[in-house]
Amino acid sequence: MKKLIISFLAFTIISCQSSVPKNILPPAKMQSVMWDMMQADAMAEYYASKDSALSELARHVNYYQDVLTLHKISKEDFKKSLSYYQSHPSQLKIIFDSLQSFTERRQTIDTIKKQNHPLISDSTKKKIVSPA
Repeated sequence: MKKLIISFLAFTIISCQSSVPKNILPPAKMQSVMWDMMQADAMAEYYASKDSALSELARHVNYYQDVLTLHKISKEDFKKSLSYYQSHPSQLKIIFDSLQSFTERRQTIDTIKKQNHPLISDSTKKKIVSPA
């Protein structure tokens, strides 16, 4: 019975993920782009407090464009994908939940690294470098 429930849940998750149209960024790619967008926001906020020569909005736009270039997607592709996920809250929730989980894992590893914990190997550190 337990195997049947696990199989059903796995099938449900897989079938939900495959329902994204072809012209929309897949959930894993969208998660990665959104992670980098959040990092871009943080960097723009940090540098805006240090240097007022460039407007805050211009700094955000520059960093966002860098993220889109890094992921080799256009502004229109990102906007279309974001709009799709906003109109499909259950799929967007999965992306946000995975981002939250990734953030928590990074914070845990950072805390352990600061304590120079002997149980964290280089291979463990490499596994959590990217959200995808």
